[in-house]
Amino acid sequence: MSEGPSASSYEAAGVSIERGDKATEMMRSSVEATHGPQVLSAMGGFAGLYALSSSYAEPVLASTIDGIGTKVLIAKALERYGSLGTDIVNHCANDVLATGAKPLLFLDYVASGRLEPENVAEIVGGAAKACGALGIALVGGETAEMPGLYREGDFDVVGVCMGACERWEVVTGEAVEVGDVVIGLSSSGLHTNGYTLARKVLEDADLSYSEKPEGFDHSLGEVYLEPHRAYVPEILALRKEVEVRGMAHVTGGGLLGNLPRALGGAGARLYSDSWEEPPVFGLIRSLGGITEEEMRRVFNLGVGFCVVVPQRDVEKALEVLRGVGGDACCIGEVVADEGVEFAR
Repeated sequence: MSEGPSASSYEAAGVSIERGDKATEMMRSSVEATHGPQVLSAMGGFAGLYALSSSYAEPVLASTIDGIGTKVLIAKALERYGSLGTDIVNHCANDVLATGAKPLLFLDYVASGRLEPENVAEIVGGAAKACGALGIALVGGETAEMPGLYREGDFDVVGVCMGACERWEVVTGEAVEVGDVVIGLSSSGLHTNGYTLARKVLEDADLSYSEKPEGFDHSLGEVYLEPHRAYVPEILALRKEVEVRGMAHVTGGGLLGNLPRALGGAGARLYSDSWEEPPVFGLIRSLGGITEEEMRRVFNLGVGFCVVVPQRDVEKALEVLRGVGGDACCIGEVVADEGVEFAR
């Protein structure tokens, strides 16, 4: 029986294999540029193959998966997608880094109601560029077109990162002692967390992403889209020079929710006036009338990554971090009681 104009087909149902193939070809060169001799698989295979170095005596693998959340809605509104690839790579790489492992490979997943090859290629191109900057291989990914589950124009971005280290290089926080010092590395802004609240504040205040409030160098859209910062170079350099007893990537939950994960059951006293808070947080706080407790529970407030080091190593640690471009400062100390206390 021949198929007429009304016959069912995958494309008529809303999924285009041709658009998927076009997106793949558009991103191929940027993806393959991240491949070194460790990558054994060509793009388009069923799985990415990565040869783990035989130099490991007791190798431990670290893996993480995460998404960008509603930050994608801002990219959609501004039609700027490349920074989302940077966001998801850096976010996932930082999570792996916090375990003591070095990030080695990455995979991305972009799902949408209608696949737009140019937009997907822009996202994956941003991810490839971020991977290249950190020495990570982008070994695979998936673009899923799912009309009915996603409305046309809707999309989501997810990433998976895997790293490795020796068993004795794993950092759990168990070695943390009372009196150790907490060093904070500055964030570049909101990173990839708290965007549901951050967007609502602007909507309620009837502010558009094109506006540039007094005291800001860029529009609100540019500020909100500022990419998530990666801390891989700084931390890898630091661990060669000093003992690092705990590490925390400050994501959803802020310092209150993430720093305790690096303290092995101890607590921390932080001095909130010891670091500079980016102005975007002050804007959100004032426009939304948000309490300080809520701000600390939702946002990073200017500290994107923490390391815990012995008091004896503080000066050396700061020297190393600043020497590789890290904007770092002492933000507190470890105390006996659990939890995070803010002081001035």
